[in-house]
Amino acid sequence: MGPLGGLFKMSKSNQQLLDNTTLAQQVAERIVREWSDPSRYDQNCLDLASKPLPAGVTVSVEPLDDTATPTAAPQTLADCAAGGAPQPAPLKRIRVRAASGGPEAEVVLDLRQP
Repeated sequence: MGPLGGLFKMSKSNQQLLDNTTLAQQVAERIVREWSDPSRYDQNCLDLASKPLPAGVTVSVEPLDDTATPTAAPQTLADCAAGGAPQPAPLKRIRVRAASGGPEAEVVLDLRQP
């Protein structure tokens, strides 16, 4: 029974990783959709007041130059309602991490300014 119990435990861990990967991918897709608006892209923001990020999800944004070299330290995703100074960059690297009850999953994408 020992090996069978280990197999079930591994299966549960794999399912949690898959769930976290799916969650991170959904948030990344939301960012891509909302950042087709240049002002949201420039301000590193989403409408978090009406639709907050899911529990266990964090997002960081790092500005990049045309050669994909970082130009500043990564920042946390902001709420568009809070306003803020625009931070335009030709490219931005977005890291979406999901750690909701299992192994952490990370989705990384580079977006070009719309």
